[in-house]
Amino acid sequence: MIGVSANAPAPFLEQLWASLDGLRCVVVVGLPGTGKSLLVRELAAAAREASRKSTLLQWDVCRESWEGHPRTRSRYPEVDGVTHEGVRVAMGSWVRGAVAAWFAAHAGDEALLIVEAPHIGGRFSELAHAVDDEAEPHLSAPETAFVVVAPEKDLQLALKQQRAADMEDRPRAGGYEQNNASPDLLDELTRSLRGPAHELGIEAGDEQGYDPDLYAGLMRRVLRHRHTTVVRPDALIQVSGSVYDLAEDSERLWADEQEVEASLGVADAMDETELRNRVENWFRT
Repeated sequence: MIGVSANAPAPFLEQLWASLDGLRCVVVVGLPGTGKSLLVRELAAAAREASRKSTLLQWDVCRESWEGHPRTRSRYPEVDGVTHEGVRVAMGSWVRGAVAAWFAAHAGDEALLIVEAPHIGGRFSELAHAVDDEAEPHLSAPETAFVVVAPEKDLQLALKQQRAADMEDRPRAGGYEQNNASPDLLDELTRSLRGPAHELGIEAGDEQGYDPDLYAGLMRRVLRHRHTTVVRPDALIQVSGSVYDLAEDSERLWADEQEVEASLGVADAMDETELRNRVENWFRT
């Protein structure tokens, strides 16, 4: 896992750390298994050291609000570790309102909202869309930074191998790590980037595996309506404890039962083809 420290950030994070005082929201974006959750944890630790409270909104954590709903289990079940399109659409219909509500609740204070939003495959990709709603002024403002974590190729391979080893310990580990994507899903998601990149005119190399330049270029294009930076980790560092451990003065942002019900209604109004098209077109903003 990539390692950073709130006191002495790794070189690839120095620019982001230097800008934290002026930020109200950081959205960490990208493929599973690239160190996003660790970066979220360290951002929360940095906020604490600056005497700022933080709120964490993480895809793999907050989706438990939907996975536990009876209608999800009957109509939109997870299959082979892949979140159903209906749940992805439902969560996406909720997230922008949740971000707007957070900013309204924290107007005038110094709290920091930290979001983990994979985007790829329609996982909170709605945050990239330029939409005329209450969230847009905040999402497009300089006070919100979208950070794409694009590790160098050797590191991505090491992270994938670490994920495979962690999967073997999953039954014993428990916690939110049980929601992590499998190495096979990581490969599938990596391959899925080539179609969108080709459609958007982004050149791809001959190799079919992970291409950090293609990945970073694609995400910059997807996030063209946002203030975006790409970080390129290049070292594997072991960390202790769970990357999902909360720092002091941190809280999680969840959907309540009524919000989950309302968002599932959005998905229910679509047929399977509409749901599939919605998530497969995640890169069109």
